Amino acid sequence: MAENIVGLLKEHLNENVLGKIAGFLGEEKSGITSAVGSSLPSLLLGLIKKGTEPGGADNLLGMLQEGKHDGGILDNLGSVLDGGSVTTDLLSSGKGLLASIFGDKAGGLGDMIASASGIRKESGSSLLGLLAPIVMGFLGKALKSSGGFNAKGLMDLLLGQKDNVKAALPAGVSSLLGVGDLDRLGLEEVTAAAAPVKQSIPWLPVLIGLAALLFFLWRSCSPQPPVMDVGEKVVGEASQALDALGKFFSKKLPNGIELSIPEFGVENKLIAFIEDAQLPVDDKTWFSFDRLTFETGKATLKPESQEQLQNIAEILKAYPKVSIKLGGYTDNTGDPQANLKLSQQRADTVMADLVKLGIDASRLEAEGYGQEHPVADNSTEEGRAQNRRIDMRVTAK
Repeated sequence: MAENIVGLLKEHLNENVLGKIAGFLGEEKSGITSAVGSSLPSLLLGLIKKGTEPGGADNLLGMLQEGKHDGGILDNLGSVLDGGSVTTDLLSSGKGLLASIFGDKAGGLGDMIASASGIRKESGSSLLGLLAPIVMGFLGKALKSSGGFNAKGLMDLLLGQKDNVKAALPAGVSSLLGVGDLDRLGLEEVTAAAAPVKQSIPWLPVLIGLAALLFFLWRSCSPQPPVMDVGEKVVGEASQALDALGKFFSKKLPNGIELSIPEFGVENKLIAFIEDAQLPVDDKTWFSFDRLTFETGKATLKPESQEQLQNIAEILKAYPKVSIKLGGYTDNTGDPQANLKLSQQRADTVMADLVKLGIDASRLEAEGYGQEHPVADNSTEEGRAQNRRIDMRVTAK
């Protein structure tokens, strides 16, 4: 497993360094400490997104080389951040990096960091400017140590941080940067850019792909469903589940935050219910989360669940009068009392994560119902999967 860059950077940003940053920006150290915790994964997400754009990895590598980001800054952070002209120069350099990485979204990111940590907006942007060269220095040093100072080596390093970034990323940053699903940001663009141009067309893969396309079109037009093996069935079900959510689109909330959400997903349904004054709050209207997954038999959410949780948190922030109740459910396999306990633990986990994302606990309730209130047939695996769920109900709006 890749080393956690966020954690390693925090080791360099010790209490002494944090105190100097706070003094330079005129903020309390507690606020700066919180803001640093939000800024580091946000910077890494920006670099990952930038690197996976066409030509982005080469651009990042050029920034490392031109800025001489070799990690030397990490050995002397105390002096660099003493508050004199060196610190001012560092900030100026960092703001240039932010513009290259985030473009016109740099200011919005600084505002978001500031709002989440309770510091001034100008301090949020300045903190990102101070941290950007430090992060780049770390990457440059890591690449030199690994012997892979090239575009592919850089993206291998960054893409290895996706789980760590998701775990530490503050709510709303993915949406602000237009990242619908961090897991979809892959290495394809990098390897394509880094590979030498071939002089001949690889006809065999092309022909295979064409045959697969023709077969797919034939199946789509066929009135009878084809016979599927187990592997094809699993892939088909996953594809159907994704297709059922519809296309992702950008939804702007009343507070200006933009979310990337699917048209038939729970986020869009929740927003529509909240905004429709003709729909009253009742005890029967529930909405099922469609992208929350737990480890089997546990109340531990998988990392891919964080995006939807962050979206729900942003919706609740945009509609401060709204309160919700979370319901946990299981299928009917196993002991009913154990199922009831697990469903309560899972509902509590979701509630706790929303609180961590900035939602006041007084606006939330959580209750486990075990195997009660199934929405599908428990005699089939598909039905049992639908019954293992987390629902939510608006209790005030």
